[in-house]
Amino acid sequence: MGPRTLLDALTDLAVVVGADGHVTDMGAAAQAFLADRVPRDPHVTDLVEVVDPAFRVALVEAVTAGLAHSDQWRGSVGLVTGSGATAPHHVTVRRDPEGGLVVIARDTSDSRAREVAENESRAKDELIARLGHELRTPLNAMLGFAQLLELEPLSPDLHDDVERIITGGRHMQALIDDVLDLARLRAGRGDISKGPVNVLDIVKGVVELVEPLAAPRSIRRVIHPAEPLIADADRRRLWQVLLNLVGNALKYGREGGCVRVGVVPITGSRIRIEVEDDGVGLSPRAIDRLFRPFERLGAERTGIEGSGLGLALSHALVTAMGGVLTVASRHGVGSVFAVVLDAVDMRFEDPDAYDDDGFDQPYSGGSSGYGSSGGYGSSNGYGSSGGYGASEGYGSSEGYGGAGDRTGTGSYTGAKGYGGTSGPAGAGAQGSAGGAGWSAGAASGYSGAAAALSGGSNGRRAPSDDLRVVHVSGDPAVRSAVAKVLADTLGADTVTVPRAGLALDAVRRARPAFVLIDQDLPDASAPELLAQLAADPTGAAIPAFVLAEDADSPERTRLRQAGAVDVLDLPLVPASLTTVTAALTATVPAHR
Repeated sequence: MGPRTLLDALTDLAVVVGADGHVTDMGAAAQAFLADRVPRDPHVTDLVEVVDPAFRVALVEAVTAGLAHSDQWRGSVGLVTGSGATAPHHVTVRRDPEGGLVVIARDTSDSRAREVAENESRAKDELIARLGHELRTPLNAMLGFAQLLELEPLSPDLHDDVERIITGGRHMQALIDDVLDLARLRAGRGDISKGPVNVLDIVKGVVELVEPLAAPRSIRRVIHPAEPLIADADRRRLWQVLLNLVGNALKYGREGGCVRVGVVPITGSRIRIEVEDDGVGLSPRAIDRLFRPFERLGAERTGIEGSGLGLALSHALVTAMGGVLTVASRHGVGSVFAVVLDAVDMRFEDPDAYDDDGFDQPYSGGSSGYGSSGGYGSSNGYGSSGGYGASEGYGSSEGYGGAGDRTGTGSYTGAKGYGGTSGPAGAGAQGSAGGAGWSAGAASGYSGAAAALSGGSNGRRAPSDDLRVVHVSGDPAVRSAVAKVLADTLGADTVTVPRAGLALDAVRRARPAFVLIDQDLPDASAPELLAQLAADPTGAAIPAFVLAEDADSPERTRLRQAGAVDVLDLPLVPASLTTVTAALTATVPAHR
């Protein structure tokens, strides 16, 4: 592809000026914009004719000073279009090595309009929030007096009238609360407190709560699979979202139909919660309007109660929790609403923790809890005295593996749980007595890890439950790709963490061989997380590497100074792990 083709492919206005000041070339977009408003063989000074007169003198002075100082100038300039209107453009003027100039101008009208629209939307949300507060005060007084009247000895007719006042007032109160909630969320001031949440607990609680709605319509509810997956979410808000989705499925599902609620893990260490109904479904045009406030898609004509705020508020809440709310529907068949959230890996207990650490459900023991002496539960949970499960869980005798294979007898279900007959890695999968794998690492700390890494970093390794890596990343695609490289190359068990706020707890629990940190995190910078790890006795003893894409030398130096052992390139490739090998060989603390 030659320079001419490249210039014509640009949507920006591109003009090339020679050392003598004459235009030597320009892209198709620039030719169309300038048209006959400049001479056939234009000089750079002729280009000023398409600049808004109010900008011309200041522009020439600014460009001259900028080129004298740094061979480049950037700024916002109003350019006059062929119709005579002035449109804002972001202009870059750069001097080339031969003394000529390259001028690039990008129309920013759309971004300006979007910025104005966003400002107007924020102002509207703030107005709604203030108005809601003003309405709430007299409404509370009205409800209070109505409730006092309810206690008086009234005639049946008057008593019914008071009940109607109270019912209507509470409905209006709920509507105001939803409007205020939505306004706060859209203004970026939502009350969201994220942490590890047992999704199955919430799903079961919501289904039990809506039982009175389901019973009159003969609607069956299905929860599948019954797996205690843990999401990074706000427990109260997730309950609110699922209550709305399941309630809608029951309201709009057909008589005698089925509402299915599914909870499944998906790639990238995420959890998908599906609510499926077999109602009338939605057309593509209706789906486009689905999440707008007060949009009921004609349901107001059916007699089904609702305000049209539930889905808009649910969408805002899921987005505020860092998740995604989607819908797939087929008219006449039904709809599937899906909430996708980041998962939290809670497989390992913190050996230094003795108190409850704030998790929403106890997971340190019990018949169906997350813990016991060595793993995730007991007779029906995730572990017992020695592994990933017990008689019906994720491991032990029917555990996470079979004869040399992660999935036992060829399926992900095995006899009762997630495996087959021979424990965590299957016969022969874990290596010899320490010469070829991480099996020696339990006794000798990082020296075992270094042996495992150096022994086979260029080939596929058998899975090892002992070689653990904590990866902190807000990008599900990066989490999935890095976990695959680590599993294929080192046989490592990767504990993925969706944000910096959960990283230290994951490190304390997993006691990894090393930590990988994405350069860009949703809630902190990589240097900030490195400082948090360095301040913790457990975190300080574990090498941390930063994963970066196109990081320049000064940035790499800054990250190393912040505490990173090294900076590895994204996408992560097996060859990069030789750096980890060298670092672990040099570090050798016994942390186990």
